[in-house]
Amino acid sequence: MKLSISFPDNLITDELLNQIRIPCFCKVSREFVITFSDTVPESAGVVLEWSREELELRAVAGGGGEYTHYNNGLITLKKIDENLFDIIDLEVFYRSFGWCVVLRGGEYAPPGNFWDEE
Repeated sequence: MKLSISFPDNLITDELLNQIRIPCFCKVSREFVITFSDTVPESAGVVLEWSREELELRAVAGGGGEYTHYNNGLITLKKIDENLFDIIDLEVFYRSFGWCVVLRGGEYAPPGNFWDEE
């Protein structure tokens, strides 16, 4: 997965992008949008090359509303071009399940085990 985003050009963003597991917020409807409140000003980007089916095996969709997913997350990025980043790691948080790993090392993580088989 890749993130298309125009981050503010400042020291805050430069320092933030050197970190791993950056706090973010994930919103999925027809598009998969990730926002960053730690940048000044706040910034948002669109996830490219993602699969809803693969995402939902690792992060459960919620019910109702504009978004199927509306969760806090942690993300690690690697710049590959101007305004384009590889998503190296991505986790989303659920109050019922805790942290759910979506991507690890740039690849989809093993699917989650969310429901009892009984």
